[in-house]
Amino acid sequence: MEDAVVLVEALWSAETVENALDAYVARRRPRVDRVQHESRAVGESLGLPPAIRDAALRARGEEMFRHRFGFLTPPP
Repeated sequence: MEDAVVLVEALWSAETVENALDAYVARRRPRVDRVQHESRAVGESLGLPPAIRDAALRARGEEMFRHRFGFLTPPP
């Protein structure tokens, strides 16, 4: 959904499709890069020994998730 909204806004405000696509990439790239970075880190944590990983998730899983991905949703 985010991509669609940003693309529509870029197309609406740009003089050419090429300019719109350049603006779209410039606007989306930082957020997409951050999501990819955080997702990779989560994936790497799956390689931890299960006992350590599972204990950390039980103790602080929700907090860790909010720390990594809270930027995706605005505060209430």
